[in-house]
Amino acid sequence: MKNQYAEILHIGILGAMQEEIGNTINNLYNIEKKRYGDLTIVSGEIKIDKITKKKLFLSIAWSGWGKVSSARASTRLIGHKYKRTNIDFLLFTGVAGSVDSHVRQWDIIIADSLIQHDLDARPIFERFHIPVFNKDELSPKKEWLEWIFKTLNKNFESKKLKFFKNLYKGQIGTGDQFISNKKEILELKKNLPNLKAVEMEGGSVAQVAMQEGIPWVVIRVISDSADESASTDFSTFLKIYNKVSSNLIEVIAENYLKSPKFFNENNSIRIN
Repeated sequence: MKNQYAEILHIGILGAMQEEIGNTINNLYNIEKKRYGDLTIVSGEIKIDKITKKKLFLSIAWSGWGKVSSARASTRLIGHKYKRTNIDFLLFTGVAGSVDSHVRQWDIIIADSLIQHDLDARPIFERFHIPVFNKDELSPKKEWLEWIFKTLNKNFESKKLKFFKNLYKGQIGTGDQFISNKKEILELKKNLPNLKAVEMEGGSVAQVAMQEGIPWVVIRVISDSADESASTDFSTFLKIYNKVSSNLIEVIAENYLKSPKFFNENNSIRIN
């Protein structure tokens, strides 16, 4: 008997704030909402103009700021079902502060590694070390990272992505603090010279997903330079970003047939 769930890609989409997801929910149909305490997960199907029997489900939530809130929301999203299907892939999307002079506002960074820059259990473990994985950095599965990167790169000149400036892969740091001065940046860069951006959720989302065996990718759009002007730049940027944040998700959704779930060994796609 054919496995009907093999014909479905179910993506969990998470952001810290509603503005980071935009109006994506408006594109769904057959919507279901479920509350877990103060967390609401909205699930539905999304229509893509393809001649295929394969379906795309999205389950969407915003977690609130910080590692605890994002870890909790990730756990709920991974355990959540829509039409009896769990998510196949977890995508976290949102804004971040740049700590690299070459990375500027409206640039996109896809995390090829995430590090929790406020994790310090010395002298028991080295700074940044995550004992459960016996490593400092967490990296997404290559095939999912490359799908997201190639999808955005291929469509970077499109109308939907016209607001965005440059596309990078790089290391992103997560911590329970809003970095907003150059002294903090210099301290971070001294210990993490490859760091491109900082935020407050990605590392915890990645850890939960990895421990639960779910592939993940974190996408960040630069809102500010994490310096003394960060709070003003962040607030102003967010008002504009709210109007276009869903475009990133739409471009990825439109290319769901090329995801690792459907893309076969011969680099071709089964349409039916």
